[in-house]
Amino acid sequence: MLFQPAATVLLSLLLSGCARQPWSQGTYIWDSRALLNQQQRPRELQQLRQQGMTHLLVGLSAAQARDPNSPAALNALVGQAHASGQRVLLLLGDPAWITPTQRFELVALIRRFRHVPFDGLHLDLEVEQLGWPVPAERLQQWLDTLTVARQASPWPLSISSHPRWFEPASGEERATEPCVPCNLQGLASVSLMLYSRNTARVNERTLAIARRWPQLHFRLAQSVEAGLEPGLSWHGSSAGALQLQMQRWRGALAADGIGGIDWQDWAAYPKEP
Repeated sequence: MLFQPAATVLLSLLLSGCARQPWSQGTYIWDSRALLNQQQRPRELQQLRQQGMTHLLVGLSAAQARDPNSPAALNALVGQAHASGQRVLLLLGDPAWITPTQRFELVALIRRFRHVPFDGLHLDLEVEQLGWPVPAERLQQWLDTLTVARQASPWPLSISSHPRWFEPASGEERATEPCVPCNLQGLASVSLMLYSRNTARVNERTLAIARRWPQLHFRLAQSVEAGLEPGLSWHGSSAGALQLQMQRWRGALAADGIGGIDWQDWAAYPKEP
């Protein structure tokens, strides 16, 4: 039997897209006012740490994006988060940016904050929000927008997506549609918005997608929002119950390279000890 040197094996894994990601727990922070406020920031970061959140997806309102003080506040946030072992990603999520006429606004935002040392850029551009069913043309526009964003971004790019684009087509084959996973090379990760309290089904679908597309890195996204149907959201669960379920997911998914879980969103996440 021939044995490859360890460095050769590691390089092979990296090139094949199969290198394991360390598990982390994250949250979408669409309301980032406390994090950008100098007085409130330490307490907010402490609360996030107490709940095990180390992967922070930090969104900006339109007013914050225009505020000339925002770059300095974000620089301070990133520095303090890094000091406590937390990563900060810029979270942007207007589906209008998918369209060619609005795409320039996304690029302008990326360029505005390009000097902030974010750990990544995360785009939550749900293509379904522009109408259903989704025509092939809009899927291609989504992919084109991700390409433009990746080229403009000084940080690694990750995205959120409904899992349907990574699963075999049901019923009529989507023969005329672009293959979404085939066009996502170069992404840091894809957070699968597989909202469900049926954990067995969540595990089954997540692992099937990860094994079908081994060249991509995946994370799991779950909701704690109040506005969804009870079976789709973990709203009403205690923080302890959510942490226990997170550990169960880690045991079920991490060995297959799933990088962690992202909760939607921090405003709805229970804050009790």
